[in-house]
Amino acid sequence: MKIGEFAKMCGTKISVLRHYDKEKLLVPEHIDIFSGYRYYTSEQILIFHRITALKKAGFSLQDIREIISSDKTNEEINELFIRKENELLVAFENLKEAKLTMTKLDILFKNNKAIIKTTPDCNAKDLCTLAEAELKSQDYQRVSQYNIGNGEITCEVIKLGEEIDLPDLELPFENDENVVGKWEIIGIYAVKADFYDNLFCVKNFYGGEQKYLYFLPEGQQYWAFSWTKGYLKTPDYSEYETEQIGNDLFMFVSLKEYEYTRGGKPCCLVLKKLDSKEYTVEEIAKKDDINKPFVNDEQILGKWKAHSFLGYQGGKSEFTTEAEPIEDLYFKEIEFFPDGNCRCVYEDDIFEGEDKVTWTKNYLLRKWNWSACEYEIRVVDGKEYMIIEWKSGDYRFGGYDTNYYVFIRA
Repeated sequence: MKIGEFAKMCGTKISVLRHYDKEKLLVPEHIDIFSGYRYYTSEQILIFHRITALKKAGFSLQDIREIISSDKTNEEINELFIRKENELLVAFENLKEAKLTMTKLDILFKNNKAIIKTTPDCNAKDLCTLAEAELKSQDYQRVSQYNIGNGEITCEVIKLGEEIDLPDLELPFENDENVVGKWEIIGIYAVKADFYDNLFCVKNFYGGEQKYLYFLPEGQQYWAFSWTKGYLKTPDYSEYETEQIGNDLFMFVSLKEYEYTRGGKPCCLVLKKLDSKEYTVEEIAKKDDINKPFVNDEQILGKWKAHSFLGYQGGKSEFTTEAEPIEDLYFKEIEFFPDGNCRCVYEDDIFEGEDKVTWTKNYLLRKWNWSACEYEIRVVDGKEYMIIEWKSGDYRFGGYDTNYYVFIRA
């Protein structure tokens, strides 16, 4: 049948069929080479309705083309639908969250208590989630669980003040064999009761990049963490207690976070023990290939002075020659020698020697912490700049992307 008749049979427009032909979704069975007329078969009506149904379900034209034109099995096609269902569920939850954030709360603060009026549009748990952000935006810390009833939600709060420095404290090591091993980070709760109530986490530990925490033998430090009996150092000492819940051992840490330094109370970091293995720092660190063969690079030879530091957000794209030099950088200086040796000067240490640090073309090999830091040289207005990866503990233990130092030829 001609394209006009086929369009009527499908309940669509000719322009739609021409678009589907162009996109290779529904190609005419035959095109007359003299007249250019497109001819379709009745069997293609089913294909058209399948395309329509897939479009309504949210599949892209590329996905539809893959489903329609491929020799996928029923199982493979079913997997595509399951994936789309999951995408739609996530989109629906995101839509609900976006709608929730637009809800205006009626909050009254009275005698160190927050009183939130409930609304018929939101359930109590959603209102608690929204209230958490609202309290923070007004510099309040919640220090009790939520009480729900009589058309309102109440909780005790503290008005936060100016940030203060916590006193340095050093405690002697005392062993606690019960805590050695690997712990899963469940999350940080405003109060311990939130965990028991299965309420939301206030936030994840260290930005959510870290999934596990290790208690190494003898309280050995890795990254920013060490411990002694009854305390986790993060770097401030925070008291912990353990509790057996069913078959699992949990740890509750009174974590001295940002709110604590502003006159608030500790939050509750919750961990669940996974094993009792005696891990080493080398085992848990992310390790690069530090045994790359030496390849010379004449351009890198000589001494370089630290100029500036590029953070996580933009990485190397943040680089600009207009940035003012930073005087108190931790990494001070690098000197590259022709034989692959080099000398790195830090604020409180100097590393040199083949067992500590070497280099090869494009990489500084910091063997003492298993990191291969890629460098790049840029010449701007006759000045040579070296941008080099800075793989700190955030990278090696926390799963973060690398930062960058900018050096200028001395």
